[in-house]
Amino acid sequence: MKAIERAVPLPASPDRVWRALSVPAEIGRWLGGLGPYGERTGGGLDTWILSTPALEYVRLGAARIGPGRSLSVEWSEFGVEAPSLIRVAVETGPAGALLRVREEFPHRRSVPRAAREVFWDDCVERLRFHLSEGDRSGAPPGIRSIALGVRIPVGTWLPLHRGNLFRWLPVSGPGYPPTSFYVVDDAGPRRFPVRRVEDYFDERISLFVDVGDGVTRAVVRTAHEEGGVTLSVHHSQWPLVSGGESRMTRLRDVFEITWRASLDRAMRAAGPGEERHGR
Repeated sequence: MKAIERAVPLPASPDRVWRALSVPAEIGRWLGGLGPYGERTGGGLDTWILSTPALEYVRLGAARIGPGRSLSVEWSEFGVEAPSLIRVAVETGPAGALLRVREEFPHRRSVPRAAREVFWDDCVERLRFHLSEGDRSGAPPGIRSIALGVRIPVGTWLPLHRGNLFRWLPVSGPGYPPTSFYVVDDAGPRRFPVRRVEDYFDERISLFVDVGDGVTRAVVRTAHEEGGVTLSVHHSQWPLVSGGESRMTRLRDVFEITWRASLDRAMRAAGPGEERHGR
């Protein structure tokens, strides 16, 4: 599996960012609770248990600290996965600090790369929020929305036309409008009822998807440009349930992975010559 790398500019001093990455009390405000596991590695460094909003249980071992503002840790999903190696460094950036992150994976890895991509995107957003809030505790209010897009340079193909919608969107029903939305996780396919559909010609469709504790809203849009069309999705209104933020965050991540795969299918359905663009 190819390594994941991030170079993230942050509007704070390198010392401030390093403190957020290295002081356990600060780590708990944006990444998750950190507690000793009661073991030590061969080099005498502690092994920790990390509980995050997206993962219940991570085994974290400090492999190397320094020189400068840098560290390496071994990261094991659920405490049983073969560990990946994460290297973090804080440098001086043009507007404050530059955070560099690289995660290298072992040969065999059951956690999909897409899940780790989602996890690091969420980490960066929570860290930005923490730095902007100073010493006040907390995380971004609510659960982060999904915002994705692709550019399809085939101007005559309409992804939101009723005849094309079922070719790439993971929905089903006896006809139009769809009545079910599907995601796939470790437990296999899961069906979520679509409570309402609102469409506007072939330019926009809103799906109101029932996730059990509330109804979320996914808005899919097309924007026609010279030589192609941009297809985007914004999935928001994730419910916050008492004691269930961790579970709902994990479900939201599964939906994001599903949306990424769906946009890839839309590009393939459109034909050759597709071009991606970022979040």
